[in-house]
Amino acid sequence: FSFYWILTQALRWRLICRRTFKERLLTRYKKDELPKVDIFVCTADPVIEPPIMVINTVLSVMAYNYPSEKLSVYLSDDGGSILTFYALYEASLFSKYWLPYCRKYDIEPRSPAAYFASMPTPNDAVHSADLSSIKKLYENMQRRIETSTKVNRIPEEISAQHKGFSQWDESYNSKADHDTILQILVDGRNPEEKDIEGYRLPTLVYLAREKRPQHFHNYKAGAMNALIRVSSEISDAPIILNVDCDMYSNNSQAIVDALCCFMDEKKSNSIAF
Repeated sequence: FSFYWILTQALRWRLICRRTFKERLLTRYKKDELPKVDIFVCTADPVIEPPIMVINTVLSVMAYNYPSEKLSVYLSDDGGSILTFYALYEASLFSKYWLPYCRKYDIEPRSPAAYFASMPTPNDAVHSADLSSIKKLYENMQRRIETSTKVNRIPEEISAQHKGFSQWDESYNSKADHDTILQILVDGRNPEEKDIEGYRLPTLVYLAREKRPQHFHNYKAGAMNALIRVSSEISDAPIILNVDCDMYSNNSQAIVDALCCFMDEKKSNSIAF
């Protein structure tokens, strides 16, 4: 311990604190010059990691303050659960209302559950009305998801709304034995994919990789490998952000902060992560 203490004194004498200048980055590079960013969210069990918690994380990263056409969010579901897919489908619909609300009022955090739990009633009448409206939409979505989770099935009228639900009827034996289930719920490459205010939406993808009992799946490492292969065919972003499904983003500027380091003209070549 004493030897270690002696070695580290030189570092403590000359501490280095760095800060980013986000406005300079956005001045230096035009929007179409900014790199694409792929965000990987991994989940494995709808019981241990409830779908409503997972989609709160997904919605928080979809709402990053970054050009939506440059942003792609991938959810890896190693549980292969139709309940998680249903929750993500609901989130894709809710995001058309949530993202405009985040932009309009520049809110933090951008996880709906965390935001509604900490947000006091606004004094402004328009903001108060908008808050009441978006909160009602969220609570209705939450109730539908939690009801489906509790009864462990999806209503037939919901299953008919998206072709992806049929994959659990066609090739799904168990969470350890099924074909690949890949669905693009929001295709950000399509300029017609817009929110209620006419702004482009980020790409949103669901992936349950193929699993067979006779082949070891390598846990999260295997899930990440599958996400890299899939994302390379859809968005192929040079920057990848890995997020745990139970850790929502509390800073909508996080991507821009990181890019200030990755795109630094002098030191970016020496930065890996």
